[in-house]
Order: sequence, then structure tokens, then C-alpha cells
Amino acid sequence: MVHNHVRCGPVKEVSRLRRQGSVGSALAPAGTNGKSGAVVDLLLYALGWCCGWLLLWRPRPLPVADTATRPSVAVVIPARNEATALPHLLLPLVGQLQAGDELVVVDDHSDDGTGEVAASLGATVVRPPALPDGWLGKPHACWHGASATTASTLVFLDADVRPSDDLLDRLTAATDAAPDSLVSVQPWHVTERPVEQASLLCNVTALMGSGGFTVAGRRVSPDVAFGPVLALRRDLYDCVGGHADPTVRTMHTEDIGLARAVGRARLFTGRPDVAFRMYPEGLRQLVGGWTRSIATGARFTPWWLALGVAAWVTSLAGGWLVEPLVYPLSAVQVWVLGRRAGSIHPITAVLYPLAVVVFVGIFLRSMTALLLRRQVAWKGRGVDARQE
Repeated sequence: MVHNHVRCGPVKEVSRLRRQGSVGSALAPAGTNGKSGAVVDLLLYALGWCCGWLLLWRPRPLPVADTATRPSVAVVIPARNEATALPHLLLPLVGQLQAGDELVVVDDHSDDGTGEVAASLGATVVRPPALPDGWLGKPHACWHGASATTASTLVFLDADVRPSDDLLDRLTAATDAAPDSLVSVQPWHVTERPVEQASLLCNVTALMGSGGFTVAGRRVSPDVAFGPVLALRRDLYDCVGGHADPTVRTMHTEDIGLARAVGRARLFTGRPDVAFRMYPEGLRQLVGGWTRSIATGARFTPWWLALGVAAWVTSLAGGWLVEPLVYPLSAVQVWVLGRRAGSIHPITAVLYPLAVVVFVGIFLRSMTALLLRRQVAWKGRGVDARQE
């Protein structure tokens, strides 16, 4: 009887635990659930980390032109209060012009002497009429600039671009190789002040989300473009309606609108020789500029690219919190990928969680403006964040 009593004690205890639904956890080895969760977290981190490499697998600079002759080029530069930036662009461009080329700066109602600076540096200055209803400023300026020219190849450049000495030759060679496509270059972002480093993840994710630089290479056919450098044949521009197309002239991301109107784009990166300095005035200008465009760009990103970018940003945001040992892996990755987009400082890579905070803040601000149809200010004008 004593033996039976001893044997029945543990059995009754197990039965009690089963009724309470806790027998599994009571009998499981200590720490099993914690270890399983850590493994899952590390696997999710590894997935996001790998997505970063796969989405920005390799930069693709414009190929060097293999001929000294090229078609005539009309360079159109929309400029609103860009007197300080224009010399960095126009001085290198003037030396590239050949017979039949045209260099036009569209002075979009500036009040800082933009037109006078442009004329002094050899450009023809066009001043468009007042902005009509149903147009945004940059598409309106681009349209009037294109209408004032006749060359067979159109090149649109933002005023903050710093071109290579053979940019026009390279762009025309690329358009001749793909006459049915919009050719676009995302310049390498030059930063001169620490605050400008805050654009780091915005620039990197712009390259990732374009789909032009993934491990799949040319097998992905993007229908987006980068506004700072655009080139296409005039007959193609006229065929799709150019910046006057109703789906383009109302978009503050008119580069995406034009790419979608054309239906095909060839994308390139600017490093090492086509650069720009985006927001030299500081954090307020930087936040305003990216707020204007980043959520809209995300709307036109294919779902699988958006998911991959989100996974990468998530790995940066949370991976080191789950497992501090992965921090160096992300820091090295931010450094390498950041160098493909701009002049990242080593300290920025080491302190990359701060860049994540800035990026997420700008994205949420942009998304809020988009969903609530709020206006954002840019170049002294109000722009509906959802306008398209």
C-alpha cells in the first residue's frame, strides 16, 4: 500500500496539470521557448539583411559613349530659386555643347536672380507664364522648356546636378540604344554638412524601390524614373504627350508619371561621375523635400519590392535589439550600400539606428500627408501630397 501511494502521487499531479492546461510548459525543458523565439528573430533578421543586398545588388553607371558624333541635344533645366546651384551645373555643360545643341534654363518665377545667373553662364532663359490650374510647377516648366527647343534628343536636368564632362554624350548613346525607353540617372548624393547625412536611407531605398539594380538585373523592367536626370528622343516625348499629359502635369513626382506614360525605363546610377547635392539648406529643407515625394514613390513601387525594402528597414530597426551581435553586420551593410548611393560618413554607418529613426519619421510624415490629403510646401508653393 505504501508503494501504491508513492506511485499514484506523481500521476495525480500530472492529471491536475493536464486539466489546467499547463502540462506542456511544466514538462518542457527550461529555456526552450526563449531559444525558439531567438532563432525565429535571427532568421527574420537574416531575411531582411539579405533583402538589402539583393535589392541593391550592383550599381549601374552610364556606359561610356563609343563614338565622337551624336545627335543634337536640347538640355532643359527647370529652375526656381536656383541661383546658387546653377554654376555647378552650367559650367561643365557648356563645354560639352556641340553644333545644333540647345541649353535652356526655365526660370520658374524665381526671386533670387536665377535667370540672370543662367544667362551670364551661356544658357537661353525661358520664363513661362503664370502657373495655370491643373498644372504643377516643375512639369509646367519642363513643358515650356521642351517647347522652346527643336533638337532630336531631350535631356531634363535638375539644377542641383553636377554632371560629368561627357554626360550628354553618354545620355544620347543610351537613348540611341533604347529609342523606345526613358533613360534616367540617379546622381550620387554629395553631402557637405553632417545634417545632409540624414538623407542616407531615403537615397538607398529609392534605388532599391526602383527595381533597376536588383540581383535580377535587366530582367526587371522598371516603369519609374529619377527626376534629376531624364533623357529621351523627342519623337517619343511628343508621342506620349510629354509633361503635358494629364497624368504627368499634375504629379509632383513627374519623373514617375513620365516613365509610366512611356511605359519603359532604363535606369542608371551616377557614381562615380554624376552627382548632386540635394538639400544644402539643412534639415527643414531635407524633411520637406522627402515628405513631398517618398510616400508617393512608395505607392508606385511593385509590392514585392516594397515588401523587400520594408524587410530590410525592419532588420536595421530591430535586429540589433534582439541580438546585439548582429549590429556590426548591419553597420557594414549600411556603409557598403550607402556608398552606392552617396558620400556616407563612417560615423553615420556606425550610428545607423539614428538614420533609421529619421527615415521612418519622414516616411510616416509623408504617408500622413498622403492619406489626409494635406498640402506640403515646396519652393514656396503648396503641393497636394496626393495630387497625381
